[in-house]
Amino acid sequence: MEKFKTFVKEMRFEYKVLSIFIIILFLSVPYSIIKKNLFPVNNAAVSSANYGAGTGEAGVTGNSLSDMQQNSAPQGDASKQASSISEAVNAERPLILNDKALHNENYQQIMVEIPEIKYIETATQVENPTVWIYSLNDGLRKDDAASKYCSVLHSRGIMASKVTIYDEKERRNGRLIELGAAKCM
Repeated sequence: MEKFKTFVKEMRFEYKVLSIFIIILFLSVPYSIIKKNLFPVNNAAVSSANYGAGTGEAGVTGNSLSDMQQNSAPQGDASKQASSISEAVNAERPLILNDKALHNENYQQIMVEIPEIKYIETATQVENPTVWIYSLNDGLRKDDAASKYCSVLHSRGIMASKVTIYDEKERRNGRLIELGAAKCM
């Protein structure tokens, strides 16, 4: 044991750091294996009851794309996982023709209810979009307003991941000047 202590004391600093990283690597591999085997992730069982109001047709609840995608598979075969890529591609999925129409209708209602918002657009068309809101510049940061808009969007069924507020006058000139931002999730 004394030889080991003297060996560690005489070792160069770079090798000490390298050995710490190697030890962490060796410990993380069994940890990830144990975590994967004991606590499997089952994303198909996520319920959409927490995400938004509204009832769609054909057994789909909610009124946004994220609500539709969060719904579990048909009840008879909900726990079956695809064993190959071809099975996953051929699996039954809901057909979404135009999700943008839902967002535009909600955006129009939000702009009517909150007059400070002059224009709203979706920056990224994904499950949890980034929403850009344009407002007039009063010289103050609007981070608190952006977090308020996050809750407004979530209550409308638009599960935005980030809301950024930009200057409306500069938008018309083709420039983006950020007034505030907030992460919603």
